[in-house]
Parts: sequence; structure tokens; C-alpha cells
Amino acid sequence: MNDSQPIFQQIMERVESDIITGVYQTDDLITSTTQISKLYSVNPTTAVKAISKLTDAGILYKKRGIGMCVAKGAKEKIVKRRRNAFLDQTVDALLREAEILDIPLDELIQIIGDRGAANND
Repeated sequence: MNDSQPIFQQIMERVESDIITGVYQTDDLITSTTQISKLYSVNPTTAVKAISKLTDAGILYKKRGIGMCVAKGAKEKIVKRRRNAFLDQTVDALLREAEILDIPLDELIQIIGDRGAANND
């Protein structure tokens, strides 16, 4: 856990990342709030808040008597929301900074392409 954002949001992001990467599939039972609170050494209320927000967002659903499970279409919802946030925040900030630094768009595109290729090697 880090101090850059509230703990419940970090827990939410961890669960979402596990869904995106395939740790959890549709209808899989996720780790209980009790286990989450012990795993991250947080107050159980914090874990409940994180899971409740994921439930409210349609990412998880409650299976009575069993626990919380991954909802159908959860991965797609998460990817769409994160993609939009990435494009709105990171890419826009990148373009603004490139403009301030007088980096032409074609040069920026070339740099991104080169670095992307290097990371795939």
C-alpha cells in the first residue's frame, strides 16, 4: 500500500487488476473482506468499502451464503473505464507537456514507437 491514494481505492485497483489479468474470471469467488483486511493489515471497514464500491459499479455481485463473485462483463467495464481515464489524463498531459517543451507531434510519435518497440523486445 502507498500514501498516494486512499487504501480502499488501492484495494479496488488490486481486485480490478486481478480481474483484468485473469486471476479472477466471471463468477469466480474473490477473496473475502476479512481476508483482504488481514492481507493488507487494514480495518475491515476499509475492505468492505472497497468491495461495496466494486459491487455498486457492477464489477462484483453477492452470491448469497457464498461471498462476492466477479460479475459478467466486469473485465470489459474495468478496461473501458481505465482506458478512458488513461487517455483523458495521461495522454492529454503528455501532449500538453510536449507542446510546452516544443516537441513536435511527429517526433513524439516516433519516440513512443521506438520505446514501445524496445519494451516488446
